[in-house]
Amino acid sequence: MNWLYGISITCFAASYLVALCLELTRVFFRAPLRKFLITGIILAGFFAHTIYMILQTQMQIAGMGLFMGSWAGWCFGAAWVLIVAYLWIRYRQPETLAGLFVLPMVICLIATGTGLGPDLAFPSTKARTVWNAVHGLSLLVGTATVILGFVFGVMYLLQTRRLKRKLPPYRRIRFPSLEWLQQSSETLLLISMVLLGVGLLSGIVVNLINQKIGEGVLPWDDPVIVSSGVLFIWLLIATVFNLYYRPARQGRKVAYLVLASFIFLVVEIGIVLGSGHATREPKEPGDAVAIKLPAELGIRSPLTGLRGGS
Repeated sequence: MNWLYGISITCFAASYLVALCLELTRVFFRAPLRKFLITGIILAGFFAHTIYMILQTQMQIAGMGLFMGSWAGWCFGAAWVLIVAYLWIRYRQPETLAGLFVLPMVICLIATGTGLGPDLAFPSTKARTVWNAVHGLSLLVGTATVILGFVFGVMYLLQTRRLKRKLPPYRRIRFPSLEWLQQSSETLLLISMVLLGVGLLSGIVVNLINQKIGEGVLPWDDPVIVSSGVLFIWLLIATVFNLYYRPARQGRKVAYLVLASFIFLVVEIGIVLGSGHATREPKEPGDAVAIKLPAELGIRSPLTGLRGGS
């Protein structure tokens, strides 16, 4: 099974790019077997994507580092969650062009992770508890749900624009129904609020634990903590407003809420990156990101795929 170690970013990124191009062709001409081809290519890319992340995580653990503790791992993980969502959408809405909106976000995340590289890691401490895992995982999936909500919001606004102008439906361009998009957006708004809330609370617990051991402590007025709190409060207000104020659940208001949540998320990530909540150089030898595999096995680390091809 050594061939699995040859899987690099190029393998799954190229699969998603080809699938996006095939989705684009649906606008121009019919091809009965195309949907099966797209599904096959996406599944192949998803398999490579999954294996890549598993191997990198295993290798990083062996080297006393955590792949998911880097911005590259974060971006690839969020892209993986979006692909799972895309496969679910293809199952529920097989005739729609949701891939034209989801796949570009996936490719952007992969490109961002590749550009940032595996050595841009989150600050690490010797105390690694279950709270660290809860913190990272909840924020990762919460981020992906906000992005997916943004995609649904964009599709909703495009569909309402077409209906408002009374444009005839184009037989090759189909969006999910407005009702489905609205319900999905409301669900994603609620899920993202819960997950980011869990991420914020678990982050506070992690900070308290670090405070006890005297390392890796963030000041409570740190921009990362403040901005995370503001993002959570916004999502909480938006969710409560949407649930209990009936007019907010009509028309395009839900779409505007998920779009605004995405803007808040982008600002939050910008603050995190700009505030130094990541480091290029590990502080301890045990935190090294890159490791070497035994030469006698003849295996090349797929970590090199972050800077090159297969």
